[in-house]
Amino acid sequence: MLIDTHAHLTDERYGSPEEIIAGMRADGLERIVSVGFDMASSLGAHAIAEANEDVYCAVGFHPCDVGGMREGDYERLLSLSKSDKCVAIGEIGLDYHYPDTDKPVQHKGLETMFELVKEAELPAIFHIRDADGDMLDCVKRNRDKFSKTGVVHCFSGSKETAKEYVDMGFYISFTGAITFKNAAKFPEIIKSIPLDRILVETDCPYLTPVPHRGEINYPKYVKYQSMYIAGVLGKSSEEVANITTENAYRLFSKMKRA
Repeated sequence: MLIDTHAHLTDERYGSPEEIIAGMRADGLERIVSVGFDMASSLGAHAIAEANEDVYCAVGFHPCDVGGMREGDYERLLSLSKSDKCVAIGEIGLDYHYPDTDKPVQHKGLETMFELVKEAELPAIFHIRDADGDMLDCVKRNRDKFSKTGVVHCFSGSKETAKEYVDMGFYISFTGAITFKNAAKFPEIIKSIPLDRILVETDCPYLTPVPHRGEINYPKYVKYQSMYIAGVLGKSSEEVANITTENAYRLFSKMKRA
């Protein structure tokens, strides 16, 4: 059984996520972590988690949305984080992909999210896009705030960057992007990461893996990441599934075992 450690079940393309959740066991899924990216999606992810035994949530502001924080949002997020079903703060980080990126706003928002991580005493889920150096510097400066470390979701950096995070106690998570034809760097990166620090995720509805690329992504497709990693490491898919599932329970320690 697998755990999709990063899904967006609140996405409107799914309508109601109930069909996805009802089919989890048949699809080989033990748990799903539904991740927030702003106040509305954090509230929605929490509501889904509260209503479904096999779903957990993370709450926070994505770097591209952190400028939309309003008075009282920090307190609302902190309150949500106290729920038994909230296992992490995220997704948070830096994203320089777009030319109109307001870097000072993102950095100020990230500092606020770091304070939330510290106060909530939960792991963090990092979103990093075209900002590897700055994000690594920010994490190093604030390392004392991460009592439960965290995970670099949808990892797209270098082998050297992965090592820096692993050396600080963080986990590395892979999406369907590792199955793309232009993803030649990933086998070397995967081989360089200790087995007990690897996670798998979909980031659905985005980054749909081969052989379903071009379609809407679903949590059940997390199996393709597990299969790819198994092939790279010369292990069985079942072994990789067991390892990544154990890693997810270790990182997200509030998540109850099935």
